Amino acid sequence: MTMKDWIELIKSIIRPFIIVWGLVVYGICILIEVAIPPLLAGLVSVVIIEYFGERAIKRFKENDKEK
Repeated sequence: MTMKDWIELIKSIIRPFIIVWGLVVYGICILIEVAIPPLLAGLVSVVIIEYFGERAIKRFKENDKEK
């Protein structure tokens, strides 16, 4: 395995955990009417934006290769 493969493996394991954990904690904060910590809101937002941005870039690259 190359270093890039290891990085992708780690990202594929950690990122879903952060997304699910962050959304669960975010939801709990809303349910018990506690102020959502800015760091939590930022973390969840950044990870979700990064994930969907990466997926969009991969899709655009695949579409360019097909043409």
